[in-house]
Amino acid sequence: MVTTESSITLYQRPDCPFCWKVRLVAFETKLTIREIVVQLDKKHPDVVSLNPNATVPVLVDGDLVIIESAQIIEYLLDQCPEIQLMPSSPKARAKVRQLHHYSDSKLGKVLFPYIKQKRDSPTHEASAEVKESTRLAWFDEQLILSEQLGQSEFFAGHFSVAECALIPRFCLAITHGLAIDESFQNLHDWYARCAARSSFLKALPEQFPGLA
Repeated sequence: MVTTESSITLYQRPDCPFCWKVRLVAFETKLTIREIVVQLDKKHPDVVSLNPNATVPVLVDGDLVIIESAQIIEYLLDQCPEIQLMPSSPKARAKVRQLHHYSDSKLGKVLFPYIKQKRDSPTHEASAEVKESTRLAWFDEQLILSEQLGQSEFFAGHFSVAECALIPRFCLAITHGLAIDESFQNLHDWYARCAARSSFLKALPEQFPGLA
């Protein structure tokens, strides 16, 4: 729950996938969090003073400052042990952590060049070379994820941090013209299940109304 009255403050940018996944977790936990929105092209003075990298998300709770999104998520989940966004078994937890890291690193790197071009020049097409290379790489990553998902409803058997990390990447890809390939029906069904959750709608950036 995002509010203006809370001991926890989150500096974030709505369309940043690292911030987006934190918002998803926050809405799943229903924690009361004070949200401060940071603009892409402006350095917020608080963020500059709190984070040497001057990037978001940044979470502040009293004298505690956390500047890494994965650690922010762990901290939020520690506040709500009854919310099962991490599986109970060690192997399943390891799988979720691997998917989380994969989303932040491999999947993010595959999509970023094309999405950045589209974001920075919304009235112009991305270069044909970048568009085609991203399309092919995006297909390959969907194949990997489809095989991992199999016939399960969610990657850990239930909605988890894996979904919170992956959904923003899928939303950004879809928004910028990289749809889920029709070959991967299980990913289409998985996305629909995620999109039906109230946390999905609450965390969705206002500039992406077509995803609701």
